[in-house]
Amino acid sequence: MHNLRLLRADMLDFCKHKRNHRSGVKLHRLQTALSLYSTSLCGLVLLVDNRINSYSGIKRDFATVCQEYTDLHFPLIEEQLEVVQQVALYARTQRRSKLKEAHDSGNQNGGSDDKNKNTERNYLNILPGEFYITRHSNLSEIHVAFHLCVDDNVKSGNITARDPAIMGLRNILKVCCTHDITTISIPLLLVHDMSEEMTIPWCLRRAELVFKCVKGFMMEMASWDGGISRTVQFLVPQSISEEMFYQLSNMLPQIFRVSSTLTLTSKH
Repeated sequence: MHNLRLLRADMLDFCKHKRNHRSGVKLHRLQTALSLYSTSLCGLVLLVDNRINSYSGIKRDFATVCQEYTDLHFPLIEEQLEVVQQVALYARTQRRSKLKEAHDSGNQNGGSDDKNKNTERNYLNILPGEFYITRHSNLSEIHVAFHLCVDDNVKSGNITARDPAIMGLRNILKVCCTHDITTISIPLLLVHDMSEEMTIPWCLRRAELVFKCVKGFMMEMASWDGGISRTVQFLVPQSISEEMFYQLSNMLPQIFRVSSTLTLTSKH
């Protein structure tokens, strides 16, 4: 049995420390530190572009939050990204070598040549559906961040269950199963901000697709980890309308099987 939540919030809200009370920040940091080496880690999915850096968009905002407090357990975000760049460079080198071998063997056509040129041009970038991981001990409620690469195709209304972004979610959930991450926050619409083309029909189709795919992945998870209970939080942008939010909340129990409640009454 899993716990499901639908929230209207900014993804970075789970990273920022609350400052409502004088001791609030200290308590949140203490709670995160106590669970850092437990078997109940928390993660979130950030949608990023194909460049491994912290200089633009939500990557810059996330890096700013990470720098508010000193991380005493893990390297700085910039140092972690440098390691990721080195790994990506090695992976691209290996992929390039295999493509060259296929080309030399005469198994490559004109279309494959174009694909090879694109790989050369984006030699240091990652591809849609690929992701890298950063670890943190100084955030409010998060230990692990999955930086999932997406492109402009996620804004279209015709993506399928085989889209790289969807398959990236599957691989992220598999990592959660193998590394004791029991709470994961996912952007339900595969976007962090709303735009004009994201109409009500668009949102409903996208939410239904993600709900159904995640449900299938969670059923796979039962065979990966023996059915450990996990919490999946679906986040929608704060700018979404009240009506749209309620429609999405009504869709959730229609797709996922919800356990029935038991009401106990006293005879006295």
